[in-house]
Amino acid sequence: MLEKGLLASYKISQLIAKSGKPHTIGESLILPAIKEVLNSMVDCDSEQIISSIPLSNSSVSSRIDEMAFDIEETLCAFLRTTKFSIQIDESTFNDSVALLLVYVRYINQNDVIQEEFLFSEHLELDTRGLTIFKTVEQYFLKHEIPLSNIFACSTDGAPAMVGVHRGFLAYMKEKVPNIFTIHCVIHRQHLAAKNLSERLNESLNVVICAINRIKMHPLNSRIFRHICEQNDEHYERLLLHTHVRWLSKGNCLCRFFELYDSILEFCQLHEQRIFR
Repeated sequence: MLEKGLLASYKISQLIAKSGKPHTIGESLILPAIKEVLNSMVDCDSEQIISSIPLSNSSVSSRIDEMAFDIEETLCAFLRTTKFSIQIDESTFNDSVALLLVYVRYINQNDVIQEEFLFSEHLELDTRGLTIFKTVEQYFLKHEIPLSNIFACSTDGAPAMVGVHRGFLAYMKEKVPNIFTIHCVIHRQHLAAKNLSERLNESLNVVICAINRIKMHPLNSRIFRHICEQNDEHYERLLLHTHVRWLSKGNCLCRFFELYDSILEFCQLHEQRIFR
């Protein structure tokens, strides 16, 4: 009973981690729900079954940490014996916190290309190429992964990444001279989108104008939300895009397309000639 309860605890902790819910949901909701199901449908002692499944806040946290550690160790063990490529990305958030993200891509045992998130690390002081390289190098040394196993590296075009003398790639090439470097495909698409044709650029400006007209005033936002509710739309708000976030422009256009009929209705009600 205890072994099965422990296994159930790990599986439920995994579900909690995937859902992004607070760890306290295990004791506050999941266990009471299981108890009600057992009392209603199973002729056995529900208290005994519930007591064998530890789902306290600390238990769920420790289960998630253990599973994450096991996944990381399994991935690192595989990377020690195979060639792989890495994707490096450094982002600074609104609170000035710099975060380094590293992804790996490799061919698994089934000869299928697989991509996995390797690690993330906060950059305490600066985001220079040397700092980024030292952070990556320390992680690989800690997990005993040879840098020589890296055959390709993808980055964006930031000077800290591609600088000839002090960029991350410059330091990486000193350790792995034959490494193949490439500009991130998604970032290249973002750069290409900055130079749209005249027709596409005009269409995008119309979309931006329409979104700004609706979102710039709280009254307009409330009226538009009411229209979306009446039309039974899946969404009730439009999205803004920013040049700093690569994929935000596409998300903005997709949301605009999905709410197009409600936007037209809003414009007709307020006689706003933004589609001329």
